[in-house]
Amino acid sequence: MLEQNVNEAQCRAITHGAGAMLVLAGPGSGKTFTVTQRIKYLIEHHHVKPEDILVITFTKAAATEMQERFAKLNEGRNYPVHFGTFHSIFFQILKHTYRFTAQNIIREGDKYRLLSRIISEIPDEIGSRSQIDDSSDTLQRLLSEISTVKNNGITPQEIKSTTVSQAEFEYIFRIYKQEMNRSKLIDFDDMVLLCRDLLVSRPETLKIWQERFQYILVDEFQDICPLQYEVVRLLAKPQDNLFIVGDDDQAIYGFRGSRPEIMLNFTKDYPEAEQVLLDVNYRSRKDIVDVAGKLIAHNKTRFDKKVRTQNEQLGGVKIYAFHSKLKQAENIALLIRQYMEQPGARYSDIAILYRTNNHTVYTADRLMKEGIPFSMKEKPRNIYDSAVAKDIIAYLRYALHEDSVEDFLRIMNKPVRYIKRLTVPRNRFTMQELIENNRSTGYVIQNILDLYDNLHFVRNLNPFSAVNFIRKGIGYDTFLKKQAIEQGRDGSKDFEELEELMQLAKDFETIPEWLEQIQNYDAVMQEVMQQERRQKQETDTVSMVTMHASKGLEWKVVVLPDVNEGVIPHKKAVTDSELEEERRMFYVAMTRAKEYLFIFCIQEKEAGNLLPSRFLDEIMTPVP
Repeated sequence: MLEQNVNEAQCRAITHGAGAMLVLAGPGSGKTFTVTQRIKYLIEHHHVKPEDILVITFTKAAATEMQERFAKLNEGRNYPVHFGTFHSIFFQILKHTYRFTAQNIIREGDKYRLLSRIISEIPDEIGSRSQIDDSSDTLQRLLSEISTVKNNGITPQEIKSTTVSQAEFEYIFRIYKQEMNRSKLIDFDDMVLLCRDLLVSRPETLKIWQERFQYILVDEFQDICPLQYEVVRLLAKPQDNLFIVGDDDQAIYGFRGSRPEIMLNFTKDYPEAEQVLLDVNYRSRKDIVDVAGKLIAHNKTRFDKKVRTQNEQLGGVKIYAFHSKLKQAENIALLIRQYMEQPGARYSDIAILYRTNNHTVYTADRLMKEGIPFSMKEKPRNIYDSAVAKDIIAYLRYALHEDSVEDFLRIMNKPVRYIKRLTVPRNRFTMQELIENNRSTGYVIQNILDLYDNLHFVRNLNPFSAVNFIRKGIGYDTFLKKQAIEQGRDGSKDFEELEELMQLAKDFETIPEWLEQIQNYDAVMQEVMQQERRQKQETDTVSMVTMHASKGLEWKVVVLPDVNEGVIPHKKAVTDSELEEERRMFYVAMTRAKEYLFIFCIQEKEAGNLLPSRFLDEIMTPVP
């Protein structure tokens, strides 16, 4: 007998017998409940042996939760159903054949060290290794690009690296693979490749695992990549008892190869498959469900869905605009304070969801100053630590004080002015002393005079105008473009960082004020992370997480700051498919809210500055 609170759609999914089935499970629709009930139904009503059932999830935490929910449902009966992640299942298959152990899996830190070493040894004919930043951010992006190649089963020539030049990426990929093979190491992506190759090349091995797993259930199917899907299809044959559960509207891992088309084409791959939509949202208030539905309906590549909610309450969605990020941070803190005045309120009821960790600085600083406990998984990247930021900061500092030889050396030939290092005094100097040392070259003297004229002009500007003048008036942008061409890269990352700097500059009225904030940035973030470590054991904290990391979670109150063009949708999203993924990302973030959804944006009066996200227009206007 099924539980009385099972709705009609859930009942169809739970009681499905043999063959393939696609279950569309939107946010808060009882997905885990449906999967665990189905496993129980298979065992008790279809008389499937528990050991013949395989349940695949994407994370270890999800597998553990699913297993615990199933155990609770069965009141202690220990059914030997196999729960695991894709990688744990694939590694089990590889271990059985190749006798792999945990020692064969490369550790995360070792991957970074290996990549850093490869970069330091790039031959001169391939690229300029001194120009590649080996920061953890760069290494992480390189690993993501390597992962994309592997998960899509393509060659490194088939993707365009945005981190290094194409020649450098192909070299790094080849040496990384060689070093891994030489050390007899594999990473998580290799597990998928090796498992696919093993099952294709050894039919007898494939048959063993097909007989072992008679029924396969896949959770969060929208996150599957092509190679993972290929392996699952091989394992499911010949019975094709493949039960997939997911939501194409929550496919947000395009960077690792997943795409909604895999799920959309499932019924083409399995023409006999049944399809059911879990159409009741048990999580959110009606207006939260309605505005999220209105947003996602603008996507073209999706299953059309009509979702209803049991909670008919309204008043859950609030949208506000602020003139600066500082004012936004103040209002986030105020909102939290006001919420905590309610009876029974807890900090852990609240989440602040950001597009990337780079946008958390102002809010983290404000919460820390006001003594509001919060948890943050990752330290935000320091934008002021990039090469272009250091150049701009050196320009500003030297314009104000003209005292740092180090700052002058950094900017003197950006753009090229033909000032030789040997002509620059070792200690603090005046413009006249520098001119005296360059008497033999009249054109250099003119360049020096022009430089100091520009510096004197910069010191009287506000930070935003100063950065803009350095870029356009002094010619820093032109210098960067020429440098990128000479190094064989597109240089887009440099200009993205410059745009981000200009946005940060808008929050300050004077250059000294901004430079003071820059100087204190690392100290502030160090204090933030120390507080994070102190509060790690506490459960009652405001959560600050990225939109990516929020998937699968829920809170009573969700705050979405910086809902602006260039942030969400991200400035890198230019194609239709990229914009649709950004819309799905925002949809995921919105649907984490159970009672209140606060959407904040920055709205500046000056033309061409920060603009509210187009997604705000979409949730306020009817679907075309």
